Amino acid sequence: MNVRLAACEPCRSAKLACGHERPRCVRCQDRGQGEDCAYRTRPFKRKRLQQAQQVQHQRDPSTPDETSVSRPPSPSPHHHRYPNPGFLGSSSHSTIFSHVSSRANNSNNASLRDDPGQMLPPYSAVNPPSDKATTEKGIYALSQVELLKTSELKILVEVWLSKDVNLPFAGPFVSGCAQAVLDMVERSTSLNPQSGESRTWVSECFDTLLKNSLTPIIFRRDSSVAEFVSQFYSDNVRWETLGIFFAAATRATLDLPFFPQLYSTEEQRHKLITTLTRIGDCCLETCLGLDCLNDLQLVLQYENFIVHSQVYGDQSYHSWRRMGDLASSLFALGYHENIDEIPEVPNFVAQLRKAAFSRIYAADKNLAIFLGRPPRIIKTYCFFQLPSNIPGLWDTDSTTASTAGGLLPHDIHTNPYDLGRADQINYTADTRWSAMCASVKEEILELFRDRDPHHQAENASIIRSRAEEQWQTLPPHFKLMTSLKDCHLGPFERDFLVGTRLDHLHILFLLCLVSLRHISEPDDSLLKVAVEMLSLVVETIVLRERLVNSGTCLIWKVALYGLPAAGIISLALLNPSSGKSIRPLLRSKMLQDLSVLVAEVRTGAFIQAGEPNFALFSRATQTIQILLNIMMGGELAPKLPEAEPTPLPQHLNSDPIEDWDPWISNDPWEFEIDFWANLAAHPSLQGIGEQNGEL
Repeated sequence: MNVRLAACEPCRSAKLACGHERPRCVRCQDRGQGEDCAYRTRPFKRKRLQQAQQVQHQRDPSTPDETSVSRPPSPSPHHHRYPNPGFLGSSSHSTIFSHVSSRANNSNNASLRDDPGQMLPPYSAVNPPSDKATTEKGIYALSQVELLKTSELKILVEVWLSKDVNLPFAGPFVSGCAQAVLDMVERSTSLNPQSGESRTWVSECFDTLLKNSLTPIIFRRDSSVAEFVSQFYSDNVRWETLGIFFAAATRATLDLPFFPQLYSTEEQRHKLITTLTRIGDCCLETCLGLDCLNDLQLVLQYENFIVHSQVYGDQSYHSWRRMGDLASSLFALGYHENIDEIPEVPNFVAQLRKAAFSRIYAADKNLAIFLGRPPRIIKTYCFFQLPSNIPGLWDTDSTTASTAGGLLPHDIHTNPYDLGRADQINYTADTRWSAMCASVKEEILELFRDRDPHHQAENASIIRSRAEEQWQTLPPHFKLMTSLKDCHLGPFERDFLVGTRLDHLHILFLLCLVSLRHISEPDDSLLKVAVEMLSLVVETIVLRERLVNSGTCLIWKVALYGLPAAGIISLALLNPSSGKSIRPLLRSKMLQDLSVLVAEVRTGAFIQAGEPNFALFSRATQTIQILLNIMMGGELAPKLPEAEPTPLPQHLNSDPIEDWDPWISNDPWEFEIDFWANLAAHPSLQGIGEQNGEL
C-alpha cells in the first residue's frame, strides 16, 4: 500500500512537488533554501476544523464535542469530478501513475480504496444537470404518472404479489416503493389539473426527485435495513423508487390478463403495458443522466432489462443493448471484483451486490447462447461470487435482519457455494443455481472454439463430470423427483424445480452438441437429453396455470430450452440412420410432444400474434407441422399396406444429405428463426409446405 508522505514547508507553500528527502529535500537545496526546509510534526492534522470546534465549545460549553459524536457516514471522502471514473482496476491510468509519483495516491488512487458502489455525482441540487433530454424525460414520466390511477396500480401490484411472485432482484423494495410513490402522488390530490396547478406539481415533484436522487445512499458497517431503505422511501422518494414501482406494475400487467379496475380487454392491457414501460424507461434514463450510479440504480437497470425482454422480446435490440448497459454498470461499480474486500459495507448490501453479479452474469450467458453472440462478462476477468441464502435478510423489523445485516460479509461463516439442505426455495436460490450453471455454460462455449478434437473431448469429459457432481450435490428438495403434474408443492416451488432441471439439462445438451461429428446427425445421448427437455417444457406449457414465475418466464423457457430440443428431435426424425434406431415408444413420445407444442402455439394458448418471440415460435411450429404431417401418415405421405409395420416415409429412406446443413453461417447452439428456415429447406420437406399451404 502506498504511504502518504508530507511535503516540506517551502514546497507546500509554493505548491511544488516535494522530493521528501530528509533532513532537506533536493528541491530546496537546489533553490538555496536548505536552511528553511523543515517538515511539520503533524502535517495532516486539520487545524482549522479543530480550532473552530474549540471556539464553538467555548461559546456553548453544553454543546458536546463533535469529535466524540457519531457523524453520518459518507460513501466516499473523495468527490469525483466529471467524468465519473467509477471502479479503476490494476491496469488503469490511476494505478500506473500512482507508482510514478507518491502524490498520486492523494487523488487518483482513491477510487481503488473507496467503495466504488457509491459514486458521488458531478451535479448537486444547486447545480442540477443542464441536459435538456434528461429533463424532458423526467417531466414526461411525471406527467404520465399524474394521468394514471396510481392507487389502482398499487392494488394491481399487491394482487400480483399475493400470488407468491415478485421482481427477482428488486423484490425486497417493491412494496415500499409502491407505497412511497402512492404517498407522493396523493400529496397532489388537492391540486386541480384544470387550473394550471398540474404543471406546478410536476415541476415541484421533478425538483424533489432530482434532489433526492443526487443525494448519495450512505451506510456504515452497523447500518440497519430500515436505515438503508429509508433513504429512498417516504419523503426521500427518488427516480429509482419510481422506476422500481413501474417495473413491478409492468410485470403485474403482463402476468394478470384481467384486472377490471385498469383494463378489461387485451387492447387496454397492451396499451397500459406500453405506457408503464415508457415511464419506467424515462425514470431509468433520468437516473443515468445524473451520473451518480449506485446500488439502487443497478437494481432498476436489471429489472428494466427483464421488462424489455418480456415486452419487446429476447431478440429485440432493446433487450440486447440493455444487457450491455448492465454489464457496463456492473464493471463501473466494481462488483465483478471481490465484494468482501470492500470495507465498511453491511452484509445485506454485500449480498445485494453479489446477487447483482450473479443475476447479470447468468443473464449474459443465456442471452448470448440464445442469440449466438459473444458473452460480455467473462469469468476470467471476474471474481465469481454468489449471494448467501439468508432467511429474513431484508426484514426491517426482525432480529434476523439486524443481526445479519450489520455484520461484515466475512463475518458470515456460511459457505456461499454450499447449497445447504435447509436452504429455502426462493429467488436467491434461483440466483445461485442459475449463476452456477452459467459458469459451466461459459466453459462449454469455449469448447466450441477449440479446434483440437482430442483436447475438446478431454475437456468436455471434465466439464460433464463437474456438472453431474454439481447436480448431485443439489439439495433433494431442489430437484423434480416426479412428473410435474404429480408434484404437490406450491406454484412458485413447482416452477423453481422445473427451472433447476432445465438449466442442468441445458448444460448436458450443449455438451452433447460439442461432441457431435455432424450437427445434422444427432446421436443417442443428445437425443435422450432433447427428449427430456422438450417433454418437461411441454408439461410446463400444459400446466402453466399451476405455476408462477420463479425467475424465468414461460416464454423464455420455451425459447431457450424447448425450441432447441424440438429442433434436435426434428433433425433426428429426418435423419435415416437416427430414425431407424429410435424405439417405437420413444418415437411416439417425441411426436406427441411436438404435436402439443405446435397446437399450443397455433391456438394462441400462451403466446399470440404481435407478442414478443411470436415470429420465432410461429416459424418453428410451421416447420414442425410439415414434419408431423409426414411422420404421422397425413394426406401427403405415401400410402402404406395395412399389414406391414409402419416404416419411415420414402423421402427419409435415402442416403444422408451431405450438402444440407441447418447451421449455415450460424453457431451450433443457435435455434433462432434462421435454423428453422434452414430446416424447412431440408430436401425431404421440399414441396410439402407449399402443397399444404404452410410456408
